[in-house]
Amino acid sequence: MKKINFLFLVLLIALVTNAQEKMFVVYSIKGNVSIVNNKVETKAKIGTLLDANGAIKVGAGSFATLICNETRMFTLSKSGSYTTTSLDDSCKENHNSVSANYVKYIWSEFTKAHGSPEKNRKSYMANVGAVSRSINNVWIDPKLDTLNYVSGTVPLSWKSYTDAEEFEFKLYDQSNTDKPILIKPTKKKHLDFSELLKTIQPGKTYYWSAMIKGEENEDRKYIRYWSKDEYTDFYNKIKNPEGASETEGEANFRLGFVLEEAHFTAEAFNHYLKATQLSPDNSLYRSVFMSFKKDYEIK
Repeated sequence: MKKINFLFLVLLIALVTNAQEKMFVVYSIKGNVSIVNNKVETKAKIGTLLDANGAIKVGAGSFATLICNETRMFTLSKSGSYTTTSLDDSCKENHNSVSANYVKYIWSEFTKAHGSPEKNRKSYMANVGAVSRSINNVWIDPKLDTLNYVSGTVPLSWKSYTDAEEFEFKLYDQSNTDKPILIKPTKKKHLDFSELLKTIQPGKTYYWSAMIKGEENEDRKYIRYWSKDEYTDFYNKIKNPEGASETEGEANFRLGFVLEEAHFTAEAFNHYLKATQLSPDNSLYRSVFMSFKKDYEIK
C-alpha cells in the first residue's frame, strides 16, 4: 500500500511539473535565427515550437519574437543562445498594448489542429450587443451591432426573411431612438456609410435600423462617429506592442485584427489589405482578408 501511495505521489509531482512547463512558439523573426530541439539545430521559421529542453540562437543584428503559453509576446534582440528555461521570466503575463485575444488566436493557429483560420478569428472577438427589442422580417448580423467609424467605406447591410423588394434605412440620434433623423428608401439590402456623412457629426453617437417598407423594426444598431483626434489617440496605443518586435506584414495583420475586434471596420480593412500586400505568400493573411470582406460585404 505504501508503495502504491509513493508511486501515486511521484506521478502527481510529474504531472504538476509538466503542467508548469512553459511552451514557446516563434511569432516573428528577422535575420539569422536558429532553433535547437533534441540537439538538432535548424533555421527558425514562423510557427516553430520550442520544446522543454530546446534553445533559440539569435545572431547579431537579428531578432526573434516569441509567444509563451497563449499569454505573453516578447522579443529577443540581443545576440546569443537562449534555453527555454532561461526564458521563464519573460513568460510572465503583463498588460501591454498587444491584444490578449490576438495573442491567443495566433497561438491557436500555430499550435492546434483546427478548421478554417479565417473563421476561427471570430471566436476570439467579443461582440458588443446593441439594442434588440423585437423579431421582424429583417435580420442584421450581430457583427454590425457596434460600429466605430472614422473614414472610408463601410456597408451597413441586412437580410430579409421575405421576398420584399423595397426597404427603408433609418438613422436615429442618441437622444431619441424613436424618431429618425434620416430615412433612406432603397431596393438594396445595404447602404454605404458615405450616404450618412451629410447628416452625422464627428464625436457623436447614433443608432440605425433597416426594415421592409411599411413595417417597423425596433432593433437599434450602435454607431460612434469618432473624430480624427480621438482615433489617433486610440491608434497610437495599439500601434507598437510594448516589448515585442514585428515585421511590417505581421504588424499590419495584428492591427487589422485588433481594429476589427474594436469595431473599426474600415481601418481594419486597410490593415488586412496591407498585410496581404506586404506578405503575398502568407495563406493565413490572405484567407482572413477574403473572409473579412465577405463577412462585411465589402467589394
